[in-house]
Amino acid sequence: MSQNHEDPIPEHLDDFRDGIPDVTGRLRTVHFGYVLIPLLGLLGFCLALAVLIASPLTEWLTALVALLFLSFSLFFLVLWVWVRSPRAGKLVVGVLALFGFVLAMVLLRIRGLVLLFGGFMLAIPVFYGGLFLVGGKLLPFPPPDQGVARRERLRQWLDRHWTVFKIFQDYLSGLNYPIWMVTRAPREEDRIEERIPGDPLAQFAQGQGVILTDCDMAVAVSTGMKFKGVLGPGLIFTGFAERPTQTVDLRPQLRAFWVQAMTRDGIQVKVLAFTPFQIERGEQQPHLGEPFPFRRSAAFKAVHAQMKPLPDSPEHSQLFWDELPPFLGTRILQDILSQYRFDDLYAPYGLGEEPPRLAIARAFRQRLKQELEPLGIQLLGGGISNILPVRDEVMKERVRAWQAEWVRQILVRQAESQRERIWRIEQARAEAQANLILTLGERLAELDRSDSPVSPEDVIREFLRVLEEMAQQPMMRRYLPREMAEEARRLIGG
Repeated sequence: MSQNHEDPIPEHLDDFRDGIPDVTGRLRTVHFGYVLIPLLGLLGFCLALAVLIASPLTEWLTALVALLFLSFSLFFLVLWVWVRSPRAGKLVVGVLALFGFVLAMVLLRIRGLVLLFGGFMLAIPVFYGGLFLVGGKLLPFPPPDQGVARRERLRQWLDRHWTVFKIFQDYLSGLNYPIWMVTRAPREEDRIEERIPGDPLAQFAQGQGVILTDCDMAVAVSTGMKFKGVLGPGLIFTGFAERPTQTVDLRPQLRAFWVQAMTRDGIQVKVLAFTPFQIERGEQQPHLGEPFPFRRSAAFKAVHAQMKPLPDSPEHSQLFWDELPPFLGTRILQDILSQYRFDDLYAPYGLGEEPPRLAIARAFRQRLKQELEPLGIQLLGGGISNILPVRDEVMKERVRAWQAEWVRQILVRQAESQRERIWRIEQARAEAQANLILTLGERLAELDRSDSPVSPEDVIREFLRVLEEMAQQPMMRRYLPREMAEEARRLIGG
């Protein structure tokens, strides 16, 4: 049985925790503060009234209150000693009973004896009545729902006080269940403290055990034979053989861990990975004044998954639920990195290409999310750092290898450029020769169509003119000697 209180645990939680064992463990505080002090005040009033108004009625009233106060004090003393030590309690009860009887018979006579035992009997309902009224204020029950009818609120109030009253009754009889408190200890083994000892296997207990947690902590409850589930946060009641086994932090968790892997070409690399995660809570969001939301089915899966030995874990050991993401993430990241060569991790990429590290991080998140969803754990993100070789010498060797490769590529490109240059020069020369022949042929054809005969000097002159025109062209000028144009003009002029 658990109860998620809507009212958060008080801000000064440490004081609240420390007060639980003091108030519930030391019953004299409750009884003395809520029962004996009013009786003492009433006795003082009766004494003052008897002094001011001397009459048999005021004397009887003062004697009744005095005997009631004395009887209640003796009853509480006997009860407290009995709870702490049954043997000593029996001895004290016998001695007080004998002493009270003799004292009553000798000093108070018959009327005083009746008054003594009457006050003692009256102290019992006063004691239990005060215990019933005060007990409901000691545990952080959620505030009553104002939307229900007054009769229903009264029923809730009576149920709560009756629940705590049965817990006190079991404590007084020494048959109570334990009361636990969940703390903020760094180690999981130290977070659950048994503030009030008890027996989880108490067969005659009328009440229940209690577990108190913060608004962001839940607990896994088990009977030792059966897992009852994850309960809380807030005020949790336990039954027969039920006890908390571990805490479940409902806040988002972050784990960072180093992963060593082997690339496809056999080089060991290391990378720092991080995984933020939490217990699955669906679309629910935390709100101020309310406990952290979560899905109980998801928490059940997460805690149940850690109970199964993992074959890849060291010595098949069991892991806590918040250790599962790093464990599974390590295995996934090792598998992803084994598909890459070392040079692929540092290869250059273009503007439109994705860096290898981003592709690895995306695949890491996708696969880890698929692994954690059946376990009730929600992955909130994740990523990796720069991928580095385990041995520093590997990087130096790869730099030398990359340097040699780049030098080879530079020489190859230089050779290709030189070959391209020579090819272009030869192509330009061939084009120049072809243009020279065609142009000269056209000029000679024009001279041949004229009526006058063509002399060798005319042919030479036309040839020189063609050379001069070619020398004036920008594309051909770079492939011809500089003095060709001047020499051609000189010969033509000559």
